[in-house]
Amino acid sequence: MINEVRPNYDMAIETGEGIYWVGYNYRTIFHTNPYLIVDGDEAVLIDPGSSIDFFAVRAKVAQIIPISKIRHIVLHHQDPDLCGSTRQFEIAIGHDIAVYNPERSSFFAHFYGIKTPVTKISEDGHKLKFGNGRILRFYMTPYCHAPGAMITYDEKTKTVFTSDIFGAFNQKWELYHDWVGEEKHLETMKMFMEPYMGSKEAILSVADKLAALQIKTICPQHGSIIRSNIPEWIGALKKMEYGKALGEQVKWWR
Repeated sequence: MINEVRPNYDMAIETGEGIYWVGYNYRTIFHTNPYLIVDGDEAVLIDPGSSIDFFAVRAKVAQIIPISKIRHIVLHHQDPDLCGSTRQFEIAIGHDIAVYNPERSSFFAHFYGIKTPVTKISEDGHKLKFGNGRILRFYMTPYCHAPGAMITYDEKTKTVFTSDIFGAFNQKWELYHDWVGEEKHLETMKMFMEPYMGSKEAILSVADKLAALQIKTICPQHGSIIRSNIPEWIGALKKMEYGKALGEQVKWWR
C-alpha cells in the first residue's frame, strides 16, 4: 500500500464501489471529508461540508454525476463544518430531496436555512434504501461528540461513515491512514479525539456497535480513511483518554 501512486486531490476519488471522496486538501491541520454514494440513477451526499466549501464540493460531485441525481443528504450531527452548505445544495439540486439527521440535532437544522423537512433519526438500524436495493443503516452515537450524533453503515461495501469518530488533525494529510503511517495516524487521531470526545462511556458504547458490524473501511469526516486492521483501530478507541480539554493548559494547535 505504501508504494501506491498518490491520486490527484483536485479530483473526486473512488474509495469503494460507488463511494467517492469529494473533499479537498487545503493543507491545513483541519479539513473535512464529504462523501458521495452513487447507485444506479440516484446518489446520497454525506456531510456535504461548510458554506465556504460549497463550490469545491459541488465541483467534485459534478465530476461524477449531474448534481440533480442527488436524492438524499445525510447530516451526522449539527456542526457547521458538515451542515453549513446544505441549503446551497438544496438550491443547486433543484428538486425535492430527503435530509437525515439525528433527532436531537435536527432542532438546529433550520438555523442553516434548510427547507427540506428533516427525517429525524432516533434509533439504531433505521435504513435508507436505494431504488436498486442498496441499504444504508444509521446507528446512534450520542455524545460523540454531540448529544445528537450518528454514523452510517453501507451494507454493500461494509463501509462505515463515522463523522467525528476516528477524526484526526493532520499537519500533512493523506487520503488513507497507511499513507500517513500507523503510528503517526494514531498520534494525530488522539490529538482530535481525546479533547473533542468528552466521555469514555460514550465511546465504549460506540466501539461495541462498531465491533458488531462487518467493517472493511472506516470513512471519518476529518483525517484519513482507515482501510486495514479495523479491529485494532476499534480497540484503539477504547484505550484513549477522553475529556482532555478540561485540563488543557497550552494551545493544542501549535
